[in-house]
Amino acid sequence: TTEIYTLSLHDALPILKINRENLKSSHQLVWFIIDFLMLGLLIINLAFIIWDSIYNFVAVQDLLKEHAPAIQSAYHPIHERFIFYDLIFVSIFLTEFFVRWGYAIKARVYDRWYFYPFIHWYDLVGCIPVGSLRFLRILRVISIIYRLHQYKIIDVTNTKIYRFVNFYYERSEERRVGKECRSRWS
Repeated sequence: TTEIYTLSLHDALPILKINRENLKSSHQLVWFIIDFLMLGLLIINLAFIIWDSIYNFVAVQDLLKEHAPAIQSAYHPIHERFIFYDLIFVSIFLTEFFVRWGYAIKARVYDRWYFYPFIHWYDLVGCIPVGSLRFLRILRVISIIYRLHQYKIIDVTNTKIYRFVNFYYERSEERRVGKECRSRWS
């Protein structure tokens, strides 16, 4: 049988249940709190980036000017200084990156002190405040969710988006393995 998965926005952005027992008993409680704080800031920042990208269209500005002039006049100065406001988020993200790097050096997490930026490259790439590179901050969201899942603070396997991605990943793997088997036997 063929199953077809469809996703709504609610399914794509599920509310993850936090395992408070594991959170409280963890020796990394402070880092998990920072992770949740960074996750919240990243979501706010990405929403801000998306909204500003939409607002950048003249038709949207004209529509707001006509139907919601208060919103348009309040947001337009923010739009004009978008880089400044985005750099506030970037400075917070970079500060957190350097604090974690310092901790990794102190705790000797990696063999060499300079390994951290290479292993966590996605944290740095997302902080580049240039056009489309800003959307790479989603990589940071994914890495934080993955880390919280690894430590069993949250469980992403119960979400519909996980099942959706897993379903198509398994199908693509079946096709890839099938092609390899057919090519070997040919």
